[in-house]
Amino acid sequence: MKRLLLVVLTSSWLVACSSVPEPTTHTTVAAAAINGQQQQLQQLDQWRLRGQMALFDLRRDDRHGLYIDWFYSDELLTMRFSHPLRGTIARLEQRKGYAELIDHDDNSYYGRNAQELLLRYFNIDLPVDMLNSVVMGKQLPTMAERKYQLQSTDTQQLALLSDFVMVAADQLWNAQLRQYQPVNGIYVPHSIDLTAQTWRLKLKVSEWKF
Repeated sequence: MKRLLLVVLTSSWLVACSSVPEPTTHTTVAAAAINGQQQQLQQLDQWRLRGQMALFDLRRDDRHGLYIDWFYSDELLTMRFSHPLRGTIARLEQRKGYAELIDHDDNSYYGRNAQELLLRYFNIDLPVDMLNSVVMGKQLPTMAERKYQLQSTDTQQLALLSDFVMVAADQLWNAQLRQYQPVNGIYVPHSIDLTAQTWRLKLKVSEWKF
């Protein structure tokens, strides 16, 4: 097991993540507005994002930053973690029932899924399968205390998932999804903040593709 080998990004970005103005949220919205947004997201069978990720180890009061290139489809998940000066830190690939992590020295590690390898190699326990849905703003049945942002379009009003709590990876996570912007006509969040008892994850998306 190796300690997290990530280089801290600029502190200004970490501070900026926590200083974004709070949007107006709603706990009671029309089902049609929720379904309208979720149906658009369900139509996407694959996506790719690039951005910056900050990880906070709340047990040790440590913070680490990296760049991420993240691709997802029903058959394949890939994550490339990198730093602009050090290059690729690790590459992670997951298929059904199989996952492989290749580190910066081209050593390969194998496991059942991405979450298992991140825990084994970096000692971070993140609910990767849940994150594949959360980063898009998809609603899951196990989410509670949901709040929404309302977004009007030319044809309808959409309810964009904004806040929720959820149990995953044996922890209770509080989530905030912010800075929704349309990509090819579909609204997706560009700021994701997940906090549990031992970990906090902040993701700032610079590019979505689907």
